[in-house]
Amino acid sequence: NTGGGCGGLGLERVLVGTFLALYIIVYGQMQAAVPWLVLKPLRQSPPNKFVEIVWGFVNSLPTAVLFITVLFSAPFVNSYFEEKLSTMIAGIAVFALIFAVNSSIHSYLVVRYADGNKVAQSVGFYYMSNAIGRLLGTLVSGALYSSLGWDDYHNAAIGNNVNVGIAWCFFAGTISSLLAMFITFIIRDNDAGLMCGPMTCVASTVEEG
Repeated sequence: NTGGGCGGLGLERVLVGTFLALYIIVYGQMQAAVPWLVLKPLRQSPPNKFVEIVWGFVNSLPTAVLFITVLFSAPFVNSYFEEKLSTMIAGIAVFALIFAVNSSIHSYLVVRYADGNKVAQSVGFYYMSNAIGRLLGTLVSGALYSSLGWDDYHNAAIGNNVNVGIAWCFFAGTISSLLAMFITFIIRDNDAGLMCGPMTCVASTVEEG
């Protein structure tokens, strides 16, 4: 980005749009495959509170790694375009796959925890909250990218303002994932336990029979 500031990677709009379209397609296909591709092999189907806590934490890892990478790794500090682009694509792709797992779990749990005569209301509230969350995420990330991206005191260590802006967006995403994970602890659903493949992470208090 000539002249500094938050100009992004300088990709053509068509290329950015294509990437977003592929992101949505891969995300959707992964979300549909989660029950048999991920949860059943891990013996986490049907999912419960503990399953979401685990995957909520896992969901925070790609953005945390990207936050550190964008701020301190050589390709970003020295502005190596190809390495920066490949790192961003790989990191966001991994996040999309993990986020799809979380989304699939959420879609099941919102029905499981709904009152018997209020399922439609609970599902409607879930998707309304989902839409509001995406709107707020867009506004907050835009504000972070624009404001912190102009913070010149980072320049000596980071190399340019663009890195700072996008890095703090990843940091905000990490905090949001962790916050959602901690809120999940409030749910009263401690009986089913948690399996991670053959390993018992949280013992079930429900007798089989």
